[in-house]
Amino acid sequence: MLNESPYEVDELEDCSGFQSSILEGSSGFIQKYFEGMFLLRHGEDPETKFMFYSYRDPMTVQYVLNSNFSDWDIERSGFDASANTVFIIHGFKDIGSAWQRKIKNALMKIDKHNVFILEWGQTRSSYEEEILNIPNFGSHLATFIGNLKISKDIDLQDVYLIGHSIGSHIAGVAGKIIKEKLKRSIGRITALDPAGPNFYENDISERLHSSDASFVDVIHTNAACNRMQGWGLPYAIGHFDFYPNGGHLQPGCKELVNYLFDVNLTVAEVVAKALIGTMDSAEREVLDKHIACSHTRSFDVFLASLTSDACQFLAVKCSSWKNTNLACAMTTPQLSWDITRTRTRR
Repeated sequence: MLNESPYEVDELEDCSGFQSSILEGSSGFIQKYFEGMFLLRHGEDPETKFMFYSYRDPMTVQYVLNSNFSDWDIERSGFDASANTVFIIHGFKDIGSAWQRKIKNALMKIDKHNVFILEWGQTRSSYEEEILNIPNFGSHLATFIGNLKISKDIDLQDVYLIGHSIGSHIAGVAGKIIKEKLKRSIGRITALDPAGPNFYENDISERLHSSDASFVDVIHTNAACNRMQGWGLPYAIGHFDFYPNGGHLQPGCKELVNYLFDVNLTVAEVVAKALIGTMDSAEREVLDKHIACSHTRSFDVFLASLTSDACQFLAVKCSSWKNTNLACAMTTPQLSWDITRTRTRR
């Protein structure tokens, strides 16, 4: 299913119900009260790390920071200013995740790319704490892109940001900063199930929006109105918003709330910690395998669209992500790497 209209009114109304308002609304119960009483602050996050891979040597990584950018020998690094420059941004507590490297490898096989995998945040911080630091992470990314512009005169239209969950909103903030400071937009942002908790009522200045790049496409796989139902933002916020299998519950996955009553105590404990945003690395593995099943399916779908020639991801345009039987046009844009060509033709 596809939605091309940002912020459908009926979905805003759907997310203004009692349960959603108490958990996620302007009352800010989770963030203002629970976190303030029980969750420790962990101080300033470490500087965002950029791991560079050149298509000339795609298995060798080069570590770069904004603070040592001038020391990086970019002329001998394999960076190609004429190629697309891609930044892959993980979500909450997902440092070192395999999906980023898989997407990097897939992109390298498609065309010549400069690929940067970001590492941001710290594993000890709560979800709510990292949300507050999104402007900093977005600024780090925008500064790095600015450094590339200065040193290699890259075309901003060749810059492509791919973010999962919170990483989607970090990409959005970076896009806004670039647009404000350099007076030009970056080329594209792909958002993989952008995070919902704490973003349902946020102003567009604080989250991803279709104006943050020349083209923004979004894959929703766990769309919901509060963190008890799912972890993805339900609204259509891009130029193209895809809702595979309805966008909420993916095949082989269970509703998030069902895990609260799981007979496996470990899983139930991780669910409780995930709902308030505190997990260690071992619990993160349980989260990805079970609880975040639908949420993490977004990068599986995107990766399949890059690597599968036999399977096409076709969609129909609908006016609502829930009411798919109403006003669904028989158009068939395809979720794919070259989706921008589809947009041009329409």
